[in-house]
Amino acid sequence: MMTIQKFKTRWESDGFGGGITYEDIAKCAKSWGLYDRPMRINIRLVTYMVLKRAGCADAEYYKPSVDDD
Repeated sequence: MMTIQKFKTRWESDGFGGGITYEDIAKCAKSWGLYDRPMRINIRLVTYMVLKRAGCADAEYYKPSVDDD
């Protein structure tokens, strides 16, 4: 499991999210108590919620719009 601080540090380490994958994001969402089954939720919403929880500077960039499925 990746801690919130470790996630934030990796995510903000470079322009590619520190090599963090969607699987990593989903695991964090589950272990941090955001979603029970994150793989069944819109990827953009899960990513946004994890970034928001971690306090990442660019979280709002990933905020889904009303038009996102």
